[in-house]
Amino acid sequence: MHILYTTPRTPKPSAAETVHAVLKARILDGELAGGDMVGEQALADELGVSRTPVREAIGRLQAEGWLRVHPRRGAVVTPASPTERQDVLDARLLLETHGVRTAVARGTTDTLTARLRDLLDAQRRAQAAGDLDASTEADADFHAALAAAAGNGVLDGAFAMIRDRHKRMTARALWRGDDVGRHVLEGHEQLLRLVEAGDCDGFATALAEHLDVHA
Repeated sequence: MHILYTTPRTPKPSAAETVHAVLKARILDGELAGGDMVGEQALADELGVSRTPVREAIGRLQAEGWLRVHPRRGAVVTPASPTERQDVLDARLLLETHGVRTAVARGTTDTLTARLRDLLDAQRRAQAAGDLDASTEADADFHAALAAAAGNGVLDGAFAMIRDRHKRMTARALWRGDDVGRHVLEGHEQLLRLVEAGDCDGFATALAEHLDVHA
C-alpha cells in the first residue's frame, strides 16, 4: 500500500491582505510620506480590485496607526511625530546595547560578528545595485541581530514591535541620497569593529550617534 503525501498549499492572500501589504510597504519604504493622501479608487484601479478590499485594508492600517481616516477627505498617512522618533531611538539604544553587553559577557561575540558580517555584505550588495528595499531590510536585520544577541525572547518581541518604525525612519534617511547610504554602511562597520573588540561603552556611544544621525 502506497501512501501519498502532499505538501499543504499556502493559502492565497485575500484581496484585502494584498492591498494592506502594498500600502504598508509603500509607507515603510517612504514612497508614501506622512501627510500623503491615499486615494481609494485610484488604488483599486491600480491593483485591479474593488473598493471594498481597499477600505478593509485602510481600516486595518488605521487600527495599526499607519493611516488616519478623515470624513469626506479620505485616508492620510500618519506622520512620525518627533516624540515617536525619540521614543523609538531610546528603545533601540537600550535593546541593542543590552544585546551586545550580554554577548560580551557570555563570550558569544564570535557568533554575533559572523552574523553582522553577513548582513553587512548583503547591505553592500543592495546599495551597489541601488535596491532601496533590500538595503533597508538588511539595515533592519543588522540592528535586530544586535538586539537578538541577548537571547531574550521577550526583548525580541519588543524589538519586533518597533522594527517597522525603524524601517520607515531608515528609508526616509536613505531616500536623501547615496552619501547617506554610504554613511549608514560606514556606521555599521564601526559598530562591528567595536563588537569585535568587546568595547561595550564605545559601542553604546557610537550607536547613539549613529541612530541620531541616520534615523
